[in-house]
Amino acid sequence: MSGPALVATLDEAKALASLGAPSPEAITDLVLRILTEASDAPAVIDALKGASDGRALLRITDGTRAIEFQAGDGRLSAAISDPKGKGPKVDATAATWLGLFGGTLKPWLAFTRGLVICRAGLTELRWLQQTAERLQRGYANARSTVR
Repeated sequence: MSGPALVATLDEAKALASLGAPSPEAITDLVLRILTEASDAPAVIDALKGASDGRALLRITDGTRAIEFQAGDGRLSAAISDPKGKGPKVDATAATWLGLFGGTLKPWLAFTRGLVICRAGLTELRWLQQTAERLQRGYANARSTVR
């Protein structure tokens, strides 16, 4: 069961975010670890049940890599990808992705304030916001079962 590992990784993300401006590459690696741990956490997978299937290329605008992100109906996967890869492209700084997928930035705030820019369209943007909200609910549930 990956709940305790996910909570530890989320705590690491919170600590890293409070340090100021770590390198985008270090943040990208941590976001990938968060998503990988979340894909094994039953609380997160439960939160994704019934969600629309989708995928996006999460491009780190201040870094050199991207994350291929797929989620929906009880599944989640993430892998490092080329920023020019295929799929709907969504741009944000490394710090924004860390806050969004680390659980310290509310999805509605990231999307309404223009911190996340979707190059594909509003459908993909809405899917990503809803998925981030479900992930964060799953994180909260994972935290409550670990304590």
